[in-house]
Amino acid sequence: MSKILAISNQKGGVAKTTTCMSLGAGLAEMQQRVLIVDLDSQANLTLAAGLDDHELPWSVVDLFNPGDGEAAEAQANAIFPTGMDGLDILPADLRLAALERYLYDEPGYEYLLDKILSQWQTTYDYILLDCPPSLGAITLMALTAAQMVLVPVQCEYYAARGLSRLLDIVSEVQKRTNPGLKYHLLATLYDRRNNICRTVLEQLQTHFATAIFETVIGVDTRLRESPATGEPVLVYAPRTRAATQYRRLAQEVQTLLVD
Repeated sequence: MSKILAISNQKGGVAKTTTCMSLGAGLAEMQQRVLIVDLDSQANLTLAAGLDDHELPWSVVDLFNPGDGEAAEAQANAIFPTGMDGLDILPADLRLAALERYLYDEPGYEYLLDKILSQWQTTYDYILLDCPPSLGAITLMALTAAQMVLVPVQCEYYAARGLSRLLDIVSEVQKRTNPGLKYHLLATLYDRRNNICRTVLEQLQTHFATAIFETVIGVDTRLRESPATGEPVLVYAPRTRAATQYRRLAQEVQTLLVD
């Protein structure tokens, strides 16, 4: 059965999409079958995988509202290969923004994504969900479907302060729809030359000692460059510090989610 991780933070610019792509690549390097799912209407993960969201015949949206007679075709064709063996993507497009507005009116909408993903539970070892930078209906669905939420936290003051709201949502999801949901923090965009970065990291490691990855993702120019190539950093620049860090993260994730 697949292990499902939601990668979520309501604050943008914290390396959420980069982490989804790079962690997926790290797990694929370890001979795991990985599906990355773009749940953000901006479709940044889709673009980072080398796909044009304006030209795709199918996307994740079609699985929520496929229309008469189109459900089976959407399910069979909505997953695309990336340029890396073992790593596939379920892409997104702008229609996700409109879909989210209607989900609240759907009884039990929180479980819709879980039902959609169930058809691939034996196809993939890991399913990684790239959530939008908000705490709306789509994020709630992702948290309901996941065994763990991975929270990228930028090592700066305001990003760390925003954690409490997300953790409140995690607590509500645990009470209402997914009692087994766990969370783990990932420090990102760390610059050891910056005093604030060092202070925030120390505080996170102190206050979340049992719920923070040992791996710390540093600032790396190659991470910013790789989306333009349509390749994960582990393929684009495999010997860089960032690639090494995401490999270590993949190992930690596999250890945490061992059967």
